[in-house]
Amino acid sequence: MANEQMERIPVKIQVLTVIRQMDAEEQTEMSVSGVFYKENNAYYLQYEEKQEAGSIRTVWKSSARELLLLRNGAVSMRMHFLKNKNKSNAHVNTGAGKIAFETELLSFQEDYQTGEALFLGNMSFQYDLLSQAEPIGSYTVTLKMEEDKA
Repeated sequence: MANEQMERIPVKIQVLTVIRQMDAEEQTEMSVSGVFYKENNAYYLQYEEKQEAGSIRTVWKSSARELLLLRNGAVSMRMHFLKNKNKSNAHVNTGAGKIAFETELLSFQEDYQTGEALFLGNMSFQYDLLSQAEPIGSYTVTLKMEEDKA
């Protein structure tokens, strides 16, 4: 794959998260605006979430080897998934300090359609979150992107 770059495309993003912990399941859905681009053989998606606790700047990076989630602001988090290795590390920064977790990537899919027409993209993945090798929960995240022509 060549070291190609792509202009930043303004996108509308639908984020659906399904969390399963013990016998409970919770779904959250949000719509945000952001930008999508390719740089140094990796795809990036950036957006800002507005929550009660404050704003959170979110960056997703997807390359051939890894998926990286960075969140900064009211919540600070770094989740690193290696696509060829199931287990990776995650760190959440709370007011009381940094908490380390382990993640186990179960599945990952992405599809980006660029060209003359509207840009469309999908990214979905499923992972388990563990603390000291004990499962905390199972997470499924789906991001749907569509070019924002407004």
